Amino acid sequence: ADTSYHSGDNLKKCEEEGLDAYIPDRDFRRRDPRFASRGRYRPVTPRGFIDDDFVYDESADQFTCPNGNTLIFTARKIWYGRDVFRYAAERKDCDNCEFRKRCIRRTTVRRKFLNIPVSGREINYSRKMADKVDTELGKAIYPLRQGIVEPVFANIRVQKRLNRFTLRGKVKVNIQWMLYCIIHNIEKITNYGCRFAYG
Repeated sequence: ADTSYHSGDNLKKCEEEGLDAYIPDRDFRRRDPRFASRGRYRPVTPRGFIDDDFVYDESADQFTCPNGNTLIFTARKIWYGRDVFRYAAERKDCDNCEFRKRCIRRTTVRRKFLNIPVSGREINYSRKMADKVDTELGKAIYPLRQGIVEPVFANIRVQKRLNRFTLRGKVKVNIQWMLYCIIHNIEKITNYGCRFAYG
C-alpha cells in the first residue's frame, strides 16, 4: 500500500492478521539511493535507538543499553497520559558515550531515560516497517504495487465507481468487495483471457 496507509494502527492490524505488508513511511525515498538524482535522497545516518535496543534483565529489574551500561528502575509515574515504569542511566555513563547522539535526542537531557508502559513494552510498528521496506527485498517488492495493485484500484474506483462502501459491518463490506472483484476479474477474462484474470 502507499504511504497514506502508513499508521501505527494499520501496521499493527497487518501484523495481527498475519499479512506480509509493505507500507512505507513518507520519508522512504529520502533513504533510498535510487532516488539520489531526484534531489530527495539523503545518505542514511545511523538510526536512533528504540526501546527494543535495550535488553531487559527480569531478575535484576534493569535494562542494559547498547553500550553495555545499565538503566535502573527509578519510579512509576504518569508520562504523557500513560502509566509507565521509568528506568534511568547514570549521568557519568552517558556523558562520554559514543552512542549518545543515537540514544539521547535533546541536548538539554543529561542521561538516558526509558519509559516502559506498565502493561508491557510497546512495539514500534512504524520503525519495524521502515526497516522492512529499506531491505533489498522490500525495495524489490514495493515497486510491483504500481503494476499489480494500482490498476485494480483505479478500475474499481473510477470505472466501477466504488468510491465508498454502501454497507456496514465487516461481513457485508467483504461481500460487496468480493462482488466487485468478481466483476473486475470477469472483465479481465473477457478482454485478455484466463491467464490475466488474477494479476
